[in-house]
Amino acid sequence: MESTEKKTLWQSARQNAASFMEAVKGGPDFLFFFLVICYVVSEYIERIEWTADIFSMYQFNFLNYIVLFGSGAYLCYKIAVWKKLWNKPVILIPMILAIGCLCGYFLMYLDKDWKHNKVAFTIAIDIFLCLMANGKNYKKLLQYLVFIPVITLLIAGLGLLLGFTEEFTKMGQADSTHSLGIIYPNTWGYIAFQAMLLAWYLYLRKKPLITFGLFWAMGVFMYFVVGCRTIAALSLVFPPIILLSSWMENRERKPGAKPGIIGWLAIGLPVLCFALSVGLSLNKEWVAVTFYPTELHPNAPLHSTAMRFVQGGLALDTFGFPLFGRPMTLMSPVYLDPATGVVEHLYVMDNAYVTFIITKGVLWSAFILVWLTFAQWRGWKNKDYSILVIGSFMLIFAIMERPGMEVWYNFVLLSPLASMADPGPFIVPKAKKKAIKNKR
Repeated sequence: MESTEKKTLWQSARQNAASFMEAVKGGPDFLFFFLVICYVVSEYIERIEWTADIFSMYQFNFLNYIVLFGSGAYLCYKIAVWKKLWNKPVILIPMILAIGCLCGYFLMYLDKDWKHNKVAFTIAIDIFLCLMANGKNYKKLLQYLVFIPVITLLIAGLGLLLGFTEEFTKMGQADSTHSLGIIYPNTWGYIAFQAMLLAWYLYLRKKPLITFGLFWAMGVFMYFVVGCRTIAALSLVFPPIILLSSWMENRERKPGAKPGIIGWLAIGLPVLCFALSVGLSLNKEWVAVTFYPTELHPNAPLHSTAMRFVQGGLALDTFGFPLFGRPMTLMSPVYLDPATGVVEHLYVMDNAYVTFIITKGVLWSAFILVWLTFAQWRGWKNKDYSILVIGSFMLIFAIMERPGMEVWYNFVLLSPLASMADPGPFIVPKAKKKAIKNKR
């Protein structure tokens, strides 16, 4: 009897969830697109190295508030149009009030110090956008997003000429690194890389020569001008991998076929990257001794990569594995074990997997890994190897930089529930009517 009741409750919960997600599909896509665009733009505004005068004028990022209250209003709208609750005002009204209270909580909590206290807000918005993408036209959304990184880089670059942005170089590398108006050279690199991935996915998938030229030229520019070696390496490797994926897309797949070794590796890459990051971080002493420069071996090409794991290990020793996340605030400096002979202290966290274990918690990390694995699986199942490859590059990038696991940067996170139908051309109503008339 108890087992039957539990089964009934579980089935009821699944039916209600499926019913609500059907309600999410309805309505115009543009409302959702507007929220995603505002969210992405709000992040990019903060990555431009404004001059002191400009920064003091616009340090209040009003777009965050549009995202906060817009998301609350959008969710209330979807609940209100959920037909299953139309005859249940006792449930409908408290749910809408709860959303309003949650928005009020974030407003009071974040208004104290927005930049340092928005982790919970980011978690809520990321999960919200991933679920609300259900049924939305994915390629149409990307057609809007592709302009954001491009315009950001143009504004930052023109700002250098007009005097409202500033240059920033890596410490000790003033002659070989340039941020071109962005807050850091590596940041310029990953913004440009996102723009290239979006442009390739939308317009260049059937143009291998242009793909090779674009990515390799940008890779050379990244290495010698910007000084971002991570994106330089990813840009050079991307075109050959794309040729392989195109060959696999053109192969006929038998009905019921299962992924091969490469397929399973790509699908399981979120867990593999996570395990690699945590495993090497917990063995930070070995990493430091093996890959850091020494007197006998002053050239250490993998020093920058190894630093991500050493810093991660120091952070895990200090903050542990919190279930719900905690701020990384140091009361005193944390140093590497002196027995290694390497002098290193905790000062920066770039590896996304380890950083978010601490700041966002184990529960969120488990959710995002499952979600990314689902995205990879859906890419393979639908034979959309383009998304599978982009997702793989984002996951590898996340080992080096935190945005690789953020919705505002990793647009693959919005793909699992979205519609992959071609968006079609923009046609105004009058032109559309005229075309139909002529056809008749």
